[in-house]
Amino acid sequence: MKKHLWALAAMLVAGSAGAMNLSEDGSLRLTGFYSITAAKVLSGSAQGSSAPWQYQEWKCPCSMQAWEYAAVYEKGEGWQFDQESLLGVQIRKEFSPTLSATAQLVMRARNPNRHSTPTVDWAYATWQPHADSAWTFQAGKFRIPLYYYSDYLYIGYAYPWVRPAPDVYGWPIYAYVGGNASYRMQLGESGWAATVHGWAGGYEQKNDAYDTLIYYTTPTHEKWKNITGLSVSANNGIFDVRGMFMTYKDSLWQDGATGPVMLIDRQRTRIKGISANMDYQDWLVRTEVDRYEQVDPGKGLNGVYKYALFGVGYQMGAFTPMLTYSRYTTVAEPIEARSTKYASLRWDFRKNMALKAQYDISKDKSHYSYPFFGDSKLLSLSLQGTF
Repeated sequence: MKKHLWALAAMLVAGSAGAMNLSEDGSLRLTGFYSITAAKVLSGSAQGSSAPWQYQEWKCPCSMQAWEYAAVYEKGEGWQFDQESLLGVQIRKEFSPTLSATAQLVMRARNPNRHSTPTVDWAYATWQPHADSAWTFQAGKFRIPLYYYSDYLYIGYAYPWVRPAPDVYGWPIYAYVGGNASYRMQLGESGWAATVHGWAGGYEQKNDAYDTLIYYTTPTHEKWKNITGLSVSANNGIFDVRGMFMTYKDSLWQDGATGPVMLIDRQRTRIKGISANMDYQDWLVRTEVDRYEQVDPGKGLNGVYKYALFGVGYQMGAFTPMLTYSRYTTVAEPIEARSTKYASLRWDFRKNMALKAQYDISKDKSHYSYPFFGDSKLLSLSLQGTF
């Protein structure tokens, strides 16, 4: 499977692939995206010691960079291409000006959730009452819009970094099956436009990488039921702000000899977040603040996570250097926490194609009795584009 990934990516780099019509009338189209990412852990330590340590299946010093798929770079492996590289294609069929269907398939070099086979990340139908309607309705499978970059988290060309900050982005459940509705409006005579977006559904992930590989080491399953969420965003061409609130019932369990062993049973959970971004002349600012709450004193639960990022960049022709800071922390012991500083450079050297370099300095501030992922310094290079 990896050989196919590299072969297709090489075709894209060579310019032999592009957006294409799959039907004579243009109603069936294929587009795509790719990221060829390599990274190397330069150094690392845990709990004040630079001696190598083992955390779960990984030989550390190491660096966690994709929680959803447990993509971890290990110092002893040198440069690694097989953790985040991917190729995705999106097929869209337009049945009429108001009705269409979309599917997005992604092939990842590493995908323990699906053993690296192509996965259907999106599969949905879109309908509008009429062609210029402010309302849009969709049903099917989607990414959960928890974050500002959720809709195109794995389309690397869409953002300035090699990857959005792992301190903020990444949960065990990242999709939902259900429906959503959006309403777009102009705010009076101002230059502001706003979108209200609501969604509902649920999702179950058996033996997911986040729970099984990172925390429990035995097959662990998670289900988010009765997901309901609402976001409100506004944009005036310079500023882009978004507020989000979502609630669901969380279940976490393992297989036992006589049936499921419940670790969390239909626990009401809330996630809320705010992002405020700016693109003014050559300056860009990215900020995001989120809070996760799973609190039930009667069950001894006090799962509160706080996570945030702040970045400033400046575009100089084809180059965009950027400095970013991110962090996350729990509020109850044993505290899990991390903070990271990033220096990134994006080079748009060709249409629909960017080369990125990034240097991360990450500090593990967790209060565990054992070494967690530890501190690390990571160098990343990535070729990202769309077609």
